Amino acid sequence: MESRHGANPQAKGTRAEIKGKIFYDVPLADYTSWRIGGPVDYLVFPQDAADLKEVLEWARRDKIPYFILGKGTNILVRDGGFRGMAISLADGFGQMAVTKSLSAEVQLQAGAGLPLGTVIDFCMQKGLSGLEFAAGIPGSVGGAVAMNAGAFGGEIKEVLQAVWVMDARGNMRQDPVEKLSFSYRALSLPPGEIILGGLFNLRPAEVTRVQEEVRKIIALRREKQPYDFPSAGSVFRNPSTGPAGRLIERCGLKGYRIGGAQISEKHANFIINHGGARAKDVLKLIEVVREKVWRETGVLLELEIRVVGEEARD
Repeated sequence: MESRHGANPQAKGTRAEIKGKIFYDVPLADYTSWRIGGPVDYLVFPQDAADLKEVLEWARRDKIPYFILGKGTNILVRDGGFRGMAISLADGFGQMAVTKSLSAEVQLQAGAGLPLGTVIDFCMQKGLSGLEFAAGIPGSVGGAVAMNAGAFGGEIKEVLQAVWVMDARGNMRQDPVEKLSFSYRALSLPPGEIILGGLFNLRPAEVTRVQEEVRKIIALRREKQPYDFPSAGSVFRNPSTGPAGRLIERCGLKGYRIGGAQISEKHANFIINHGGARAKDVLKLIEVVREKVWRETGVLLELEIRVVGEEARD
């Protein structure tokens, strides 16, 4: 199925072999939590694993670069957009099912395109404990696994049993967590590989206890993090010396603004879109932060977000 946001001279006829939606020349600002980003040549929503394999075959055959968009969190798309393909698993990879239920263990299978918040809601309804730390984390299951999302002392890898992956040639496999290479806010996979879903080990618990813990964590997030303006979550990884936000605040950068991008006055590791921000504003802010923190503390901050695309040709 093909749709158009605008004409794209690179589009080559129809893609009858692909069942999912294909959009051309799409502003990615409409699909990212920062509300920032230039156009991508192709935005594709495969319907299932077989459809995704066809999409990857198209990309390989026509030498089209691609990336997984997820829910558009933890990503900055440059103002010139991305010459290639963005793939969203939101339409075809949203399944969720309990595959094993014992007195002390419950296994929950969740597709990569499923919003993480939907999984948390399910756990609250069914009394499943283990993912409470992830309450309020934006993004998809696939993104949470790829980033080894974590907060409040917990990480995704601690409750994960296995991951389903598709390689760049469309071959699928299931990797047990013991064979995966997790690190702080990262899962190392070969280039071009795509997470299709995860199998989580959870524990039965009283519904009210799970609900109370989730509400407590969401309240803490709302108290400490900005929710009034678009953002991408934490911009920098926390170094071994302590929270990145604390270092940025110590350098007097809270509230510092370039164009429409501003370091949040509520949490210094968040850059918010105060209105009309462009990727170049965010990138300049990132440069200012890294230089000043390095100069004043000797700590070189590493990005937690992904940056994709090309600069605009002004």
